[in-house]
Amino acid sequence: MLAQIVLTPAESKKLIAKAIARLKVVQLAVKDGIVALHPSSSTYFIVEEITGAKPKTNYWVCGVVTPKGMCVEMAMALGSTLTPHEESFGPGDLQGTWIIERGQFGGEEKLSSLLYRMTPSDVYVKGVNAIDPEGNVGILFGLEGSMGYIQTARKKRDFTIIYPAGLEKLIPISVKQAAQEAQFTRYEAGMGMPVGLYPCPAGVTVTEVQAIEMLSGASAIPIASGGLGGAEGAVTLVVKGKADEVQTALAFIEQSKGAKLPDLRLCNCNDCPVPDCKFPMFKQQR
Repeated sequence: MLAQIVLTPAESKKLIAKAIARLKVVQLAVKDGIVALHPSSSTYFIVEEITGAKPKTNYWVCGVVTPKGMCVEMAMALGSTLTPHEESFGPGDLQGTWIIERGQFGGEEKLSSLLYRMTPSDVYVKGVNAIDPEGNVGILFGLEGSMGYIQTARKKRDFTIIYPAGLEKLIPISVKQAAQEAQFTRYEAGMGMPVGLYPCPAGVTVTEVQAIEMLSGASAIPIASGGLGGAEGAVTLVVKGKADEVQTALAFIEQSKGAKLPDLRLCNCNDCPVPDCKFPMFKQQR
């Protein structure tokens, strides 16, 4: 059986969340351990899939790519514990990671303390900003970034890292090559906060293709990207397999259609305290 589907980026995130929430390693961590999630548009739906409720925090995303450039969500910029405001601040001091511990949505905790408590039975979920044709993923970072710190902890604690990665993030070159070019400390102009690209080591990557296979056993083949009228960034796929597999896939896809993310809140650029932001790119000529 063949079926053609179209998913907007938000709908893709919802579908991928359904698959990740059903992974055996995640279900075991939900029951007896920790599922830690970096707040993002990709992990937002995963919290809802696991707990049945939206994240109960004042923030739902951290750094964001916006039409004007790289930016930070308002709650992060204006005094959140996720944003460094002191010279002694390091990645381990970050607070704000969503924690689901033994099935319950937990409170805030320093990243250093949280990672120290994690075991091989636990899971950390982090959305990405790039995926290349080989399936390698990368994460944008400003200032120090936290992913290297998390990877160091993973080597010691051996927990599982999962990367939800919608195909809207697909880039035409390798993540390694892109990371070499993203020399953010050398930018002389830019749109918003300058960022680098961190190539992520070992982890479980889940795109729409993997999500459909995991949920139904059917195969999914991307055949087009983009659209108009709200379908900008959408992906078109052909789903194929046995009739029952495709029907199961379509049921999960229908449940994901119409998914929406919360409104994005950004500071007025004149009042934003985020350091090193280069917006506007060019000063107005008088």
